[in-house]
Amino acid sequence: MDIFEDMFDESEALVNVDQKTGRQLSQLVRNLRNIEKEIEDAETHLKSLKAEKHRLSVENIPALMDEMGVERLDVDGVVVERKMIVSASIPVDRKEEAFAWLRSNGLDDIIKNDVTCSFGKGEDNIAGDVVGLLQERGFDPQTKTHVHPSTLKAFVKERVTDGKPIDLDLFGAFISNAAQIRRKA
Repeated sequence: MDIFEDMFDESEALVNVDQKTGRQLSQLVRNLRNIEKEIEDAETHLKSLKAEKHRLSVENIPALMDEMGVERLDVDGVVVERKMIVSASIPVDRKEEAFAWLRSNGLDDIIKNDVTCSFGKGEDNIAGDVVGLLQERGFDPQTKTHVHPSTLKAFVKERVTDGKPIDLDLFGAFISNAAQIRRKA
């Protein structure tokens, strides 16, 4: 019996749908699906172009310049130079070893210590006391009071959904409706 009730409820919702609006909705959904596909194709193409650019700029051209024994040359009105690219990231399991090496070589000035302490609801006074203590000892603690973006978004959504008052401008909030199409699993 529930199936018949659901069908009845849905048929009531379709009372205001005529052939023209049904066609309009179908066309808009097709347009959205086409745009989503175009964006997906463009992103795939862009990823491929970036990979090819990387291969040419980091592998092929420098290798050929090495073979030619040149550091710089002009080609088709542009200057091509070899440039050193450096990336670095201390492996987590070697962090202490790397820091020890820096310290033993007098290079420990690049090691930074950030001290962060989170305080919960109702602990504003304790946070103020800790900052005061650090300042008394000659430190200049950097404090940051914030609401995490995901928490703020959930808060605004909950207020709006529950019909509770909220100043959207005050929280930099914007509410809109969007169509989302998913593929069947």
